[in-house]
Amino acid sequence: MQTWAVSRIAKFRKIGKRLLVISLVIYATIVAFYKKFPDKYYNCERDTKALLGGIKVYGGKKYNIVLCGKGGDENLLGDKIRLQVLSENGEVLAQRRFVVNWITNFPRELEYGPDYVTYYDASQQSGFEHRINMPPTWWDWVRARLPLLN
Repeated sequence: MQTWAVSRIAKFRKIGKRLLVISLVIYATIVAFYKKFPDKYYNCERDTKALLGGIKVYGGKKYNIVLCGKGGDENLLGDKIRLQVLSENGEVLAQRRFVVNWITNFPRELEYGPDYVTYYDASQQSGFEHRINMPPTWWDWVRARLPLLN
């Protein structure tokens, strides 16, 4: 190879490394912010019961599906819900966030299939129907621990 090509490749690698470091610093800052100021969820018993969560059995193992809300507006619209799938030991295996409108005809209760849980998101930011595989996959476990992925 010619020397100008080698120096150009070295320059691109250096730029790539810098971009990677900057991206990691930004992500770490965001994660630290989420850890310092976590979302406050409450009414777990009420929301779990209303949205048909609770203990379910998949593949001979028990999973606890817990739903907690942040509270909607005065019209009971836009309640942000956190869905967590917990193992028998209480370990979080999967976590999702979605929106429920309590006073509309929009479907809101969880639906259970032979190997999945379906939940409905009333927000305008994502699709309508979402699923979590049961038992949760390793990617669900990873997503539950990274704040920007669930």
